[in-house]
Amino acid sequence: AGGIAEMSQQPEFVRESTDRLDAAGNVTKAITKGYSIGSASLACFLLFGAFMDEFSQFSGKPFRTVDIAVPEVLIGGLIGTMMVFYFVGLTVAAVGKTAGEVVKEVRRQFRDNPDIMTFKARPDYRSCVALVTRAALQEMVWPGLLATGLPVVVGLVFRGVGAFTDRPLLGAEVLAGYLMFGTVTGIMMALFNRTMGGAWDNA
Repeated sequence: AGGIAEMSQQPEFVRESTDRLDAAGNVTKAITKGYSIGSASLACFLLFGAFMDEFSQFSGKPFRTVDIAVPEVLIGGLIGTMMVFYFVGLTVAAVGKTAGEVVKEVRRQFRDNPDIMTFKARPDYRSCVALVTRAALQEMVWPGLLATGLPVVVGLVFRGVGAFTDRPLLGAEVLAGYLMFGTVTGIMMALFNRTMGGAWDNA
């Protein structure tokens, strides 16, 4: 609403009203994000228990504990922790890259059509929307593949290591460490980013 008021050259009191509404909306949005993080955290812990139960039934061997003192399990946990930070870094970098492309497109339109600055011509909003939509899909391909594929790779690699060292459950244990550390780190990162994003939005 603030952007519409600004572009349509509304009086200053209109922008002040939309700013108050924007701040209230940001607070509400932050609260709902907290609820969604809580529900997602609970779902992750339940899925972690389901993973252990499913593997126990599949292998026919009890699998109820994960010993992080085992070096391979700790390595899997560190990989899961680094994965969270790398994923966040990729998404933040994608936002910055896309924002730069939008700035270039806006400058191009101003350069090619100076009448936009004097409100004699309408900007090409469609090109900016198409650019952002395309970038949103393209930039999430690699993070999505990484999030879904890396657990499989970790499990298979350490399963092979376990086969050579006569530890048949090693792959599942390392994957459990990966998921455990990744879940805890992901929850903390989600809470941090929620607070940081709300502060930036209201700045």
